[in-house]
Amino acid sequence: MASPSRTAYTHRDQQILQALLRTPLTAEQIRTFSECFATPFTKSRPVRRRLQRLAAAGWVRCERYASSRSGATNYYQLTPTGYRLLNGPKATLPGKHFFAPVSLALQQHTQALADFIVHTTVGAHRAGLRMTGFYRENELKLSLGDERMSPDNTFQLLSSAGQALNYVVELDNGSEPLCSTKERDSLARKVAFYDRYQDITRHRFRILLVFAKQGERLNHFLDIAANLVRNPQRRLFYAVFLPDYLRDPDPLRAPLFRDHDRRLVPLVPTDAMTRPASQQAKSLDPAAIPW
Repeated sequence: MASPSRTAYTHRDQQILQALLRTPLTAEQIRTFSECFATPFTKSRPVRRRLQRLAAAGWVRCERYASSRSGATNYYQLTPTGYRLLNGPKATLPGKHFFAPVSLALQQHTQALADFIVHTTVGAHRAGLRMTGFYRENELKLSLGDERMSPDNTFQLLSSAGQALNYVVELDNGSEPLCSTKERDSLARKVAFYDRYQDITRHRFRILLVFAKQGERLNHFLDIAANLVRNPQRRLFYAVFLPDYLRDPDPLRAPLFRDHDRRLVPLVPTDAMTRPASQQAKSLDPAAIPW
């Protein structure tokens, strides 16, 4: 096995590690993500060879999804060594869960969320938008009184005109109840939490409910959102079916999402690409707002 000190560290390796900083990824997901690299991969086999070399160097670890949609599939995660290679030798390591294998109960959720993250990142690249302010699953802790919420993902999109658009992502696999009177996660609780959270900050954001499976659950969620939002003029919640989102080559500008009035809307409105910087939404900077 090669030692990290004897393995050359290239710019391409750095880009792969930066992608894995966002979420565990399969070789095919990295190949797709690499459209954003200076030199994209054109086939999956070179990606797998490169990942094997990074694993041998101790920078990434290979694990296997127990029940993949297309059979057994390997996925890759950063190791503590790989994390410090990116962030400096004295960087404070995140919690152990960051480096732990994905639990069996969360594997479908993690795969679907990774698909969304990859497609959104590539879509932003194609649209000439810069993605920043990225927080991976459970990395951001939101507080509202005694309530807590950890989104599946948050990010900001910056246009060349200086417009900033902020998003919080919740991916739904159908495992949570739509409504619940118990102290547990439900879609209704998330609607109420984010609706009140928007009130305590001047910084505008949208909540993206991404439904991994087709069905009536999305419509039921929109009914809940329409009933619970206190300002019906505020378009806070957008919902989309993940398969529809992944099929579109321009997912950020195509009208794929539905608001709580069931209107089809794009993730990035056309005027956001040209609106002057003086009218931009404020950044979701943790130093500037209460998250």
